[in-house]
Amino acid sequence: MPLPRLADLSSDLLEDFRLDAADQFPRCEQLLIELEHAPRDGERLRELFRLVHTLKGNLGYIDLNALMPLPQAMEDVLDALRSGRLAFDSLLGDILLLTLDHLQALIGQALGGPDARLSQMQFEHLCQALQALAVTPAERQTEARRTLLQQIDPSTRLQAPPALAESPTEALLARHGIAADPDLQFFAALTQAAEQRSHYWRGRNLRLLDLALSINAQGGQVERPEQLAAAVCLHDLGMAFLPLELLHKQADLSRDERRLVHGHPRLASELLKRMPDWAPAMEIILQHQEHADGSGYPKGLRETEIAPGALILNIVDTFDARTHERAHQTLSKRPLLRAILEINNLAGQQFSAHWVDVFNRTLQQRPNLAHG
Repeated sequence: MPLPRLADLSSDLLEDFRLDAADQFPRCEQLLIELEHAPRDGERLRELFRLVHTLKGNLGYIDLNALMPLPQAMEDVLDALRSGRLAFDSLLGDILLLTLDHLQALIGQALGGPDARLSQMQFEHLCQALQALAVTPAERQTEARRTLLQQIDPSTRLQAPPALAESPTEALLARHGIAADPDLQFFAALTQAAEQRSHYWRGRNLRLLDLALSINAQGGQVERPEQLAAAVCLHDLGMAFLPLELLHKQADLSRDERRLVHGHPRLASELLKRMPDWAPAMEIILQHQEHADGSGYPKGLRETEIAPGALILNIVDTFDARTHERAHQTLSKRPLLRAILEINNLAGQQFSAHWVDVFNRTLQQRPNLAHG
């Protein structure tokens, strides 16, 4: 592609640019490689964004404004990664590495080196494709990334994606705009296994996920959907390790039995301590039995001290228990309206009045959620 002559610029300015670029490009490449092993590392993402932003600014200093759209398009992708709208994977890492190669070659051409392989039309297409990738919905990201990588480097040999049937949980998460994630798939698999422990739990996780994520969306996405989804999947995992006779007991629980039940949030929270990317989900799990008026457990927190996701999960968990069979309750489903009335009667006490209002509006707009 045609680029301006840089002969009229100060030799000191050009040398400074060369020295900076000699440090910036290798560091960017190193960060992209490291992100493949730590895709949620916020510090690495921030450093990569800063380097690309600085590189873009330096292009302006040496009058290479024609090249600035490419690092700007990279910034758009990196900004989507930083905000959590996109997830990093090896496909995206390869796309960004190849983009850096093209940018480095174009800069080399402008500084008197050999002609770069990228034509003006290809340059414009790459910029547009990266910008489009930054706003592509999560459920279409894999296809879009594979297509773009093949276009950037036709010699790339990509394995065909495995033809596996999408699980009901994956389909539900995709409907809520949550990208496929190995951790979430693992959490859902754990939940599915736990549901086999008691026939009262079959299908429960899908109902809870759909309602909780819908309430969160209706309330303005106060919790990151993937964190709330993880908390929903794991919040009762500890219950699956209790004796079956306790899980299925219909009489009142003894003091010792109640103590065992009240300890169930700790198991999942202890597991998530080893996975720092899921710290918000861990907090939701620890607090999902806290009550708005401070009468819950384990810490007796009041509404302002409780994570919004925990307030949502408390409502959803109780509503499902009232409308579906559960071990320590009647074997008959309670009428739907009675369950909704019970939730509303406890607004400001067990439940947040604000989130009860959002719960009501959610069911009014999507009444199918009430029936599971």
